[in-house]
Amino acid sequence: MRHLLLVIWVLGTVALAEHVEPSRQTPMESQKPRPVTESNKQVPNPMTMEEALAKGNTNLLVDPKTHELLSPTGKPFKISVLTEETAEKIFKEMAEQKHIPFCYPEDGCYARAHEMTRLMEKKGVIAGKVFIEGDLKVETTNSPKGYVEWWYHVAPLVAIKKENKIEMFVIDPSLTKKPISVEDWVKLQISHPAGKKDELYHTERFIYTPSKKSGQLTEYQKQDLEDTQTTLQTYLEAQKGRLNKK
Repeated sequence: MRHLLLVIWVLGTVALAEHVEPSRQTPMESQKPRPVTESNKQVPNPMTMEEALAKGNTNLLVDPKTHELLSPTGKPFKISVLTEETAEKIFKEMAEQKHIPFCYPEDGCYARAHEMTRLMEKKGVIAGKVFIEGDLKVETTNSPKGYVEWWYHVAPLVAIKKENKIEMFVIDPSLTKKPISVEDWVKLQISHPAGKKDELYHTERFIYTPSKKSGQLTEYQKQDLEDTQTTLQTYLEAQKGRLNKK
């Protein structure tokens, strides 16, 4: 009887050993390095936009060969590098878009920027976007008050090659008459006494508003495109009413 019980105990132990959870690892297996994949590889950490601006050289953000930038998520992305002539041509074409209310700067920058990057892409130019958040104020004759105030502003971002370096420029017909450097674009909005910049970051063209800056999108979202057209139409009517009063 004792021998029979011993045999049963041994067989039960073997059975249990064969049904150990397969997910458990030995100490040696748990210490094996994971293979580098797209999801776990280390993203390069170049100088941030703010650090680059402090040094007065936004070229530090762009790899001279790949022209990659980093979004707020750390995801690298690329934008087109243009000649000064091409950048000025693109600016002029955007400024002449009659369906974009550049003369109503109080609101709708997100829709203007979204529509411009979409149109630029159709012309073979891949733009990014530059966002600034803070206490912003710009003097302009396009507002009855003579100025506009925002907590954030956004516009398309392109790279321009000047001799042996690449510099970042903003396409923003609501504020300027030609492409403007990121540094000057920032200064234009925080030069008033209470002006300050809380954040400055760049994203891919698909990001619509600051609330979506952490998104990792690969295409324009239908809802954002629909909102773009609705917003443009709303402020286009407001712009027409304002211009008719002059």
